[in-house]
Amino acid sequence: MKSKDELRQLEIETDDDLQANEKETSLTFPNDTDYGIVHSDVATVIKWILSVEESEITDYRLKEGAIVDVRARIPKGILKLQQSARKSNAHSQMVSYGPHK
Repeated sequence: MKSKDELRQLEIETDDDLQANEKETSLTFPNDTDYGIVHSDVATVIKWILSVEESEITDYRLKEGAIVDVRARIPKGILKLQQSARKSNAHSQMVSYGPHK
């Protein structure tokens, strides 16, 4: 398994074998842990996961040398669920990149 630093050096792509409705991001936050699990095959979110210093990559998938899917543990404190909506639903507006973008 490659390190997060090695993964950051790879291109981040979209898996063309998946249809738009199959490309997703999921969050799971067990009540009895101080971390959550994030999984995504959306390029913008993959870039975010890799940019967050505190993320711990637990699995990933490469296609033709590019990363197209990632699963990681993230501290619960990284995520904020807001009470009101943003003006945009774009994935790029959902994330704030860490120092390793």
